[in-house]
Amino acid sequence: MQNENYQNVIGFKGERPTFHDAELVGIDHRPADRELLLRFARVDGTTGTFRFLGVVSLRVVDFAEQNVVSRLLISPTYDFSAAEVGQWLRWVDSRDDFDATVDQKQIDQLMADFVAGRKALFVLEPSCGAEVAVVCDSIRLSLVTDA
Repeated sequence: MQNENYQNVIGFKGERPTFHDAELVGIDHRPADRELLLRFARVDGTTGTFRFLGVVSLRVVDFAEQNVVSRLLISPTYDFSAAEVGQWLRWVDSRDDFDATVDQKQIDQLMADFVAGRKALFVLEPSCGAEVAVVCDSIRLSLVTDA
């Protein structure tokens, strides 16, 4: 996949595009490449695709017929507290029948990595449908006007 249509989200310049009320319409997971793509139909008619590189962990639950975004939280633009980082790290590595544990050392290391731009945390809080969390090395965004 080419990079030239993607902008680094971590160092995003200018006003970040809104994804409130956008619909998650596509998921492309490439585990061998440690890559994930999430495609959104935005209310302004554009399509936004997030490309996650160096995926460390991810979780997607409740992907359904309709998957509407309430808000996206993306480090370091969103300043996650240590408690929030711990909550999301536990959630992303847990399953319905297993609750992951995360120690303070892991939280502190990831918080430092988020601030330094070495890692990123992406959280999709839904209005309805899919909830998503991704820990990765970098996040890129492509915006395309639909024809």
